[in-house]
Amino acid sequence: MQAVLDSKKLSLYQVSQQSAKLYGRSSPFFLPHNLYYDLRAGSFTPSIHQISALSRISGYRVADWLRVFDFDLEDITRLQVLLPSKRTIVLDTSLTDPNDGTLWFANRSGSVSVPSIAPLARLLKVATTQRIRSLLDPGGRRFLYAKIGTEDTLAFPDLLPGSLVRVNPEMVDRIPRENSPVSDRMFLVEHNEGFCCCRIRNLGDGVIALLDNELRYAQVELHCPQEARLRGTVDFEFRRLSGAKEPEVPKNLGRRWKPQILPSDETFGLLLRRTRRRKGLSVRDAARMSGTIAELLNDDRYAASPSSLSDYELSNTAPRDFHKIVSLCSMYGLHFGAVMERLRIDTGQAGTEAMPDHYLSRLQPAVTTMISDRDITGPGFVEQLLEKCPDIPFFLRRCLGHFSDSAHVSLEDFFWVGADEAPLHPYLADALVVLVNRRRKAPLHFLSKPLWQQPIYVVLKRDGSYLAACCGVENGALVVYPYTQNFRRNEEYRLHRDVEVVGQIVAIARRLS
Repeated sequence: MQAVLDSKKLSLYQVSQQSAKLYGRSSPFFLPHNLYYDLRAGSFTPSIHQISALSRISGYRVADWLRVFDFDLEDITRLQVLLPSKRTIVLDTSLTDPNDGTLWFANRSGSVSVPSIAPLARLLKVATTQRIRSLLDPGGRRFLYAKIGTEDTLAFPDLLPGSLVRVNPEMVDRIPRENSPVSDRMFLVEHNEGFCCCRIRNLGDGVIALLDNELRYAQVELHCPQEARLRGTVDFEFRRLSGAKEPEVPKNLGRRWKPQILPSDETFGLLLRRTRRRKGLSVRDAARMSGTIAELLNDDRYAASPSSLSDYELSNTAPRDFHKIVSLCSMYGLHFGAVMERLRIDTGQAGTEAMPDHYLSRLQPAVTTMISDRDITGPGFVEQLLEKCPDIPFFLRRCLGHFSDSAHVSLEDFFWVGADEAPLHPYLADALVVLVNRRRKAPLHFLSKPLWQQPIYVVLKRDGSYLAACCGVENGALVVYPYTQNFRRNEEYRLHRDVEVVGQIVAIARRLS
């Protein structure tokens, strides 16, 4: 901290004096002149109010000051993906550090045509480490990302519990005409019971009805925008196949419930209470979940007792310890910016300058400048992939283990399937990339399980081509079971002679029409 302040020619005494002048000595923003002594004790960290004051006085960003004190805001997004959720939540993907470095790829030379199915390692190679901001399109669209809950999966089996979906806010006007059939697209809808992704029917006069596919959810009519907001259309899904759970219909959503006006302004305590109830959590459930967060982050300070969580809601006071704020945002699906707003912290006054890398634990980029036009244009595979998926979900780079059930994921585990014109499984119809667990090489096919629970495998044929399908072993032969609308016979191959099983597909990235 002393080195960072020295870079701005500031002493702690000067910072303390400025904080007293800006906020007053009795304010939670005040920074005492003996702060170094408290930090050396090892059990003290500045509060979010004091971090905000440091940011404003020094000019460095709040996120960078938090990293100085060993907090990474991207942990919130990662935990929102990892933690089980009964209800759909909108992920806070704004916390990705644009100044952080990430591995980037280049086209392999010599590849003339892109096959229908192929390992990404055959098409791409790891090139350099780039700053994330150099890979972002400044004028590009800004998408929302949501995680589907286990109790409000109205679009099942089009969407599965635990799937991550991309939502295009610019397509919100694709609502069907009045008294028209069901919408061809799925919408992300916010109402007083939470969020859900489903198709809708326009009943006229600003009234919509939420429609389910196969499950028995109550048919409720909602007035827009008082009782419901359409946040956009769902156009992409990241589906986790391994460990997918069957959806449930809770009583409060299975019976007719009375819509309420969406809140426009609320205090910090009311925000906590509403979001906790939206997620179907009791205070004790939330306390147990905070214990899980403490285990994942290996720090007991992230755990919160039921009494503490109740106090935050009833007393309308934020926890002084920032560890608890991270837990609250992760458990309840809160956006960090919304929490800062409720805490009366003006983010507009915070610093905007990126702190130098040598003060932080950033991945050092090999190239710090923007990518030139020569690097991002051309007919290569990278450009084709980015054209089909223009928004890069950088927040997923820290969640790949969640999708693969493996701590180690490499480029060799990803397969391109975007050019397969006759897929053998409906989930692969508009898929671009699949993630394969190459340790699962024993193909299984379950006669009594529905389509969404059948494992899918990637198989290497003798001629070097690949296929992706459900398959099983019968009498020593590998039998491929095509799940297509058109009739197609099962295919048989001699296992280990004609074909080899590469592994089981555990996740799919696919477009939704």
